[in-house]
Amino acid sequence: MFKYLYISLFALIFTACSMQPKLNLDEKELIQSSFKDYEKSDKKSFEKLDSSDFILDESLKKIVNLALLNNKDLNIALLKIDRAKALYGIETSKLFPSVNANGSLNRSDRNNNISSDYKANLAASFELDLFGKNQSLNLAAKNSFLATKYAYNSTKIVLISQTISSYFNLLSNIENRNLATKILENLNEVYTLTSKKYSIGASSKDEMLASLAALKEMENRILDFENEIEKSINALELLISSKLPDDILKNSFLDSLYLKSLDYNIDSNVLLNRPDIKEYEFKLKEKNANIGAARAAFFPTISLTASTGYASSSLDGLFNSNNSFWEFRPSITLPIFSAGANIKRLKYSKVEQEIALKEYQKSIQTAFKEVNDALAIRKNIDLKVKNHKELLEALENSYNIALNSYKIGHGSYLNMLISQRAFINAKINHTNLYKDELENRVLLFKVLGGELN
Repeated sequence: MFKYLYISLFALIFTACSMQPKLNLDEKELIQSSFKDYEKSDKKSFEKLDSSDFILDESLKKIVNLALLNNKDLNIALLKIDRAKALYGIETSKLFPSVNANGSLNRSDRNNNISSDYKANLAASFELDLFGKNQSLNLAAKNSFLATKYAYNSTKIVLISQTISSYFNLLSNIENRNLATKILENLNEVYTLTSKKYSIGASSKDEMLASLAALKEMENRILDFENEIEKSINALELLISSKLPDDILKNSFLDSLYLKSLDYNIDSNVLLNRPDIKEYEFKLKEKNANIGAARAAFFPTISLTASTGYASSSLDGLFNSNNSFWEFRPSITLPIFSAGANIKRLKYSKVEQEIALKEYQKSIQTAFKEVNDALAIRKNIDLKVKNHKELLEALENSYNIALNSYKIGHGSYLNMLISQRAFINAKINHTNLYKDELENRVLLFKVLGGELN
């Protein structure tokens, strides 16, 4: 009896109709209106980039690996994958019959006559998915699971990018602190010299006080840089969820090769594989599948239950062949009145799908805007760094000349102070510009989908 029942059930599984609306994802118009092809050249086309190739500095690799291992946001995203996978498994199980073994004892007293009924049976039940409700719910759970996986990938890329940027921010603050410390040594020397000149009447009191003011101003700038260093360390330790290893800090930010330069031709179709876009795509498919389930709720629910087993008034004769039984119970539930609940659920599902569609389209437009911005900066940043380096060299030479001239008594203190401030500001700007160029590479890595594209 079970043999024919299972054959019928499995046949019905694969003949159920689907009530999901057809989903047409046509991104061509969005791509054409959103993407600007900044670079037409013989450069290699971007396909994928492994982070181990992109990150060249070993200390930076160590920091990124710590973040990937310990970061709580990434751990949460990974747990969400497990949760979505479990829900998908639950919905998948509804597509198949459930089989249960049951045993029972019923004792009763009628007119001081105590009787016992023993029963042991095996039961199978199954809902005929004639209108695709369970298949739609299963597909929705599957797409939710896939969306969660891509959300994890997106979180991973953002974490890598944030960790690299935070590391560069820390090193640039250390670089600026070291510069200020070096300038402070010169200012101490100048103040000592100016005080001696003032004591013998070779320098004015105004010049001596100006020298002291410049010294104290630089001491305060060093304290500011120290504060920024502490804040940068705190931000980085939050990302890696551990103490910062001592061996990863560098004394010089500008002397290392950190990241691979991303000089590629960018194909617009590549961006459609960004994990955040894929996440919204599968969210849209999930909402579309929910419409199918909501539509199926308007139709009857048909369930089949079959059982076979033994029933006896005595335990010792329970499994005697004469005590065997079987039963087959089909049931049908037809929705007649629910105060419009099914209609409202269907409307809700359609609105959810419309929202998901707009979010998917927005994610594509956002992706192309981010790439357009990154490529626009990339276009001129190398030339800016080159020009600023030449400017810095000129201002550094000017400062050294003014400083040495003042020390030997040929130059004015005001000229030296002006040259010094111009050099300090240019040096800090150069460090920040160098950091901006590196962060532009990080941004390109992020907006192109990184290694996970």
